[in-house]
Parts: sequence; C-alpha cells; structure tokens
Amino acid sequence: MPMRTESRSHAARAALLLCIAAGRVFVGPAGAQDTPLAPGAAWEGRWQGILVNLPARTGQGRVEVSREIGPYPAADSTCSTWTTTYYENGVQRGVKDYRLCRGMGPQDLYVDEGDGIRLTAGWLGDVLATPFKVGDLFLVAMTRVDGESMVEEILTVDDLPATAGVVPLRPKNLQRLTLRRAR
Repeated sequence: MPMRTESRSHAARAALLLCIAAGRVFVGPAGAQDTPLAPGAAWEGRWQGILVNLPARTGQGRVEVSREIGPYPAADSTCSTWTTTYYENGVQRGVKDYRLCRGMGPQDLYVDEGDGIRLTAGWLGDVLATPFKVGDLFLVAMTRVDGESMVEEILTVDDLPATAGVVPLRPKNLQRLTLRRAR
C-alpha cells in the first residue's frame, strides 16, 4: 500500500532533522554524496576576552585578547583570517596573524602561522584540534564555541620518546583563552 502524502512529508522532515542532528546535509540530487557541515562555519566575527595561564606566570598582569576570524574556508585551497591580538594592562603585547586554511577536501585543514609553519588541524565533533611539537614539548590546542562563547585551551606537556608500552607524560601548562562574541 503506498504511503500517504502526509506520511511521506513527515518522514522526509524527520530524515532531514536526523541529518542536521548528525552534522550532515545533502547536496545535489537524491542519492548524491553528503558533505559534513564544519562547526567553524559560524565562528566568523570578532571575539574578545581574557587569557589565563595555569599555573599562573609570576609577575604577569591581566592578559586581554581580541580575535578576528574571517569566513570559514569552505572551498579547496582557501584560507580564513585568524588574527589574535594580546594586551597586557591595556598595552598591545603581541599579534598572531594566523590563517585557518583548507587544502584539498574538507578534512585537509591546517593553521598557517606564516614563515612556512603549517600545523595540521581537524574537527573532533565540534572541537577544532591542533596537535604539534616544539623542541621537547608536545602541545594540543583545542578550540570550541558554545553559543556566544569561544574557549581555546592549549595543553603543554614534556615530550618523551615513544616505547612499546605506555609513556606517562607530565603536564607543564594549560593556557585557557575565554572569549565572547563582540557586538
């Protein structure tokens, strides 16, 4: 027995809601391949907040931060502005003029720090994760947005050579950047 039009319409809406909840949309004709939505597509704009180091650095004043994020790099070989400016006691102390870039395909993301430095990045659910090493340190930056708040945490640990078993690593520092969307 064929489905009533009302039931088909309800089933189609339910399927669409399931796709949206799963972070997927369908592009093109029926049966075409689906493409994941990038959580960062809604991150564009200006953000302001504070940076906290745990443990606190001796003698460091309050660090205020402003971040400007451009349109998400939705096409291959494109980049987005990702500029972070740091202020201590109202005085500008530094600018990180980075770019979030897409290589070939939606899974090929990296942070371009300039001077040939590219850090591989990837989406783990709604978290943009960027692990990297500097000298004898291993760092993992994790950025996420919840409504009008953006939190970026960078965990720093002493790096040790891998072995066949478990290698415990000692955490050194956690840098937490808490931002609110600026109006």
